[in-house]
Parts: sequence; structure tokens; C-alpha cells
Amino acid sequence: MFLIKNKLEKIGIHESPILLPHESVDMHKWAVIACDQYTSDPEYWEEVERTVGSAPSTLKLILPEVYLETPREKKIKTSINREMKSYLRSGILEEIESGFIYTRRTTAYGNVRNGLIACIDLEKYSYEKGTVSIIRPTEKTIIERIPPRVRIREKAPIEVPHILFLIDDPGKTVIEPLERTKNLYKKIYDFDLMMNGGSIEGYHITEEKAISNIANAITELASHEVFAKKYNTDKPVLLYAVGDGNHSLASAKQHWENIKAEIAHESKQTHPARYAMVEIINIHDEGLNFEPIHRVLFQCDIDVLLEEMKSRLSISVKSYSDAKELAGVVESEYDNKKTHTFGFVSGEKFLTVSVNNPVYNLAVATLQTFLDSYLSNHQVEIDFIHDLESTLDLAEDCNTAILLPPIDKSGFFRTIIEEGTLPRKAFSMGHADEKRFYLEARKITE
Repeated sequence: MFLIKNKLEKIGIHESPILLPHESVDMHKWAVIACDQYTSDPEYWEEVERTVGSAPSTLKLILPEVYLETPREKKIKTSINREMKSYLRSGILEEIESGFIYTRRTTAYGNVRNGLIACIDLEKYSYEKGTVSIIRPTEKTIIERIPPRVRIREKAPIEVPHILFLIDDPGKTVIEPLERTKNLYKKIYDFDLMMNGGSIEGYHITEEKAISNIANAITELASHEVFAKKYNTDKPVLLYAVGDGNHSLASAKQHWENIKAEIAHESKQTHPARYAMVEIINIHDEGLNFEPIHRVLFQCDIDVLLEEMKSRLSISVKSYSDAKELAGVVESEYDNKKTHTFGFVSGEKFLTVSVNNPVYNLAVATLQTFLDSYLSNHQVEIDFIHDLESTLDLAEDCNTAILLPPIDKSGFFRTIIEEGTLPRKAFSMGHADEKRFYLEARKITE
């Protein structure tokens, strides 16, 4: 087992004890969706609260971002650590043996997505601009968002993560073999998720042979020779790309750096805060779809916005009769590199705006670069919406909704390797209700 542990360390993976709810806990009420979903939909979270009621739930261990900068924010922050300690003390959360969890998520749309729950070494990760660490963010990290999250984490005895990692494994050597052998492992959960979340199964991987196979397969992906041949590059290996939860991971990293500066050298190898729990997914998994994240600009006059775009970019504008027709045109611009086309909706105005000869490879980079500049000069608020219907619901006369085309996931890793991180909220791994639900936990204090 020593050789396996050594291999895992080199590829940034650590076996850690896992916390799961006691068998008496209603798992349907326990698991809730990632806190950064439905940020403009308080009704969603109100329904979650009604579903959970007084039952034990991860809802009581997180701060849904819909409540940021509201009177509820302080109250929720105050109660989080108290609930965490209560769940540990009362036995609601129980520790199971170190290992991995193979997850099988069936979404409400019929997609089946496979994942591997593991702990990663934060020493192998950096969110700094231009990083060449084996674990890299895929989107720009907003530094200002880290300190508030660190303040919550530094007082928390446990973490309940929603972080998703991507690996580029076209041969399906790491996770997919676990599907074929899942009946050899102990099933530790199998239940329906709330709020149209589908269902999820979990299998506990503790067997030495299975762990060795995982370590060997990832080690092969981490080989510089394999990496160089795959991407025709001599750049450093990108092994894991952070697909979701970038700021949560960055906060875990900063928290670890703070602790590391104050503890003895011998403790730095084993301190639980050095690691963070994530779910690893193969980008080639058929159940994983990349969805665009649309934008809504509040109190934004569409005509003023278009005039400024015309002054800065070479664009062409075309009108359509309704949102359905418009959305179809935008979606058809799936992989157009010569022209980046977006849908603009405000009241009864339905327009496509096409940027000619764009500088960037991805349409989202073209749009967000412009919007960042526009927002810095106008009193306009922005939100990022995952679903088309929710986006269009917000496209009132005083607001402007912007629809983006999908991203081609087949060239995703190559784009990150060649161009670096993408703009914030560049893509979504599935629909909003396909996002990672909080479920497992682990201790992050000694």
C-alpha cells in the first residue's frame, strides 16, 4: 500500500476519512444543490427550506448566494458552524473508512454522469494568473471573493464541498472501469435528489486493487510524454481542470496557506486543511454536457448597450420575431470561430449581435471582455443565469438578457493550455439542477 500512496501523492490525491449522514437521516432532505445556483431565484431556495423543514440537512451548513448582502446573510453565517459542531457531536455525521467514492448521478433529463470523490493536495494547486500547476482554474478567480469565504472556512470544523474537477481521459481509464465493477463495492447511498435533481448512487472504494488501478490510470494521464503527444505541446502538464467551485477551492487554498504559516514543519504533511474534497469527472463522459451561462444586465437600456458595442467592436445586428427563433439561431453558432453571435432580449426586442473577426477563441471571452469594461463605466448590475427560461423571464423592458452559444467541450483542455483561464462564468457543466449537490463531508481541523 506504501507504493500506491506514493503514486497518489505524486498525482495530488490523498485518501481521507469521509463523513456521511447517519442511516436515520432522510437523504432526500439532506442533500441540497450548490450554493451558487439560482442566485436570482429566491423562490427556489424558499421551496428548499420548506422541503427540508427541521430535518438535518446540508442547507444548514451553507450560505446560499441568493442571500448575500441581505438581512439573512449574517444570521446564516452565525448558525453554520454551530450546526456543523452539533451534527458531529450528536452523531448525525459519522466517519467512514478512508478511500474514494464512485458516484453515479442520473439527472432528470436521463443523463448518467460518473464521478470519483477524492481529496486533492492543495500544494498541487494554484489560482495565480499564469499558473502551470497540475491543478488549474478554468475561469478567472475574483480575488475579492476569497476573504469572506476564508472567514467562514477558518472557523468551520468540516467542509461540505461542491467542487468538480475535470480530467481529459479519452480512453476512459480512470472512472469508467468502476461502473463495470461497482457491484464489488459497498453501496453507501442511493436516493432521489430534491427539486428535479434526479438521483444518485455512491459506492465506497477501499480495495487495494481498485485504488491501485485508479492511481496507475491517473499517473499515465500525468505523464509528460503522454501529455506532450496528446496536445502537441512542450508546456507543463495540466492534469485537473477546476470545472465548478473555483472560488471555494481558492478559499480552501488560502485557508491552508494561512494555517501553514503558523504550524510546525512536521504537521504540514498531515494537517487535514492541506486537502480539499472534490468530485472528479471525465470530460468525455457522455452524461456531461457543457451549457452556456447567460447574462442579465439589470436597469440596462439595450440601445445604449448596443451603441457602445458598435463604438468598440465590429458588429452586425439582426431582429427576430420571438425568443424561440432567436435562441435557435444562437444555439446554431455552436463552434463558429470567425463570428461570435449572441442573442439580446429586452421586452419585445429580440436581436442577434454578431462580432466579426473576434480576437478570442471562445465567444464568452469576446462578450465578457466587453461587458467588464461596460460595467465599470455604467451603473448596471449583472447576474449569470444557467437556464434559458430563467434568463428570458428576467428580460423585462428595463433589463437586457444576453444569450450565449454552447461551448465545444472537445477542445476545452487545449483552450486552457494555450490561452489560460477563461472569463468568469464562462460555461456550466449541465443545467442548473444537474449541478453537484452537497452530500459528503470531511473534517478540516485536527
